[in-house]
Amino acid sequence: MLYQNYLKKLKICPFCHLIGDEIIKQNNSAMLVLARAPYTNTHLLVVPKKHYSKLISMSIKEKEDIEKLIYYGMEKLHKKYKNVTILYREGNKKEVGKSINHLHYHLIPDLKIGSHDVHWKERKIFSEEEYIKKIKELKKALFS
Repeated sequence: MLYQNYLKKLKICPFCHLIGDEIIKQNNSAMLVLARAPYTNTHLLVVPKKHYSKLISMSIKEKEDIEKLIYYGMEKLHKKYKNVTILYREGNKKEVGKSINHLHYHLIPDLKIGSHDVHWKERKIFSEEEYIKKIKELKKALFS
C-alpha cells in the first residue's frame, strides 16, 4: 500500500498503539521500532510512549530515555552502515510533509541527502552578503 493511501485510512495515532512484536526495544518512556514506511530497509524510529507533539512538552527523564534508545539504535546500525541520518519530527503540519501528530525520531542508514533542498532543487550557497543579511533577519525574527 502506498504511504499516502495508508495515511488517508488512518483513524488513530499509529504510534500510540504499538504493541509486542512491533517493539524492538523499549524503556520507561520510549520505544525503538522499524518504520512502516521506510526510506531504507533498516530505517528505525524512536517514539515516546506518551503522545506528544512537541519536544518542549516532555520531561527531562523522558528526553533522557529517548536519547538512550537513539544511541542504542545508532550503535546497532553502525555495525553494518557507515552513516546514519537522524531526523526529528514533531507536530502535524502536512504542508511540510509531517503526517503523524506524534513526535518521533528517524534513524535512517545510508540516506543520501545534502545536494538538494526541500523542493528537490539543487541547493545553493548564500553569498557572504546574503548570509549576513539572513543571520540578521533570523536573529530579529526568532531571538530578539
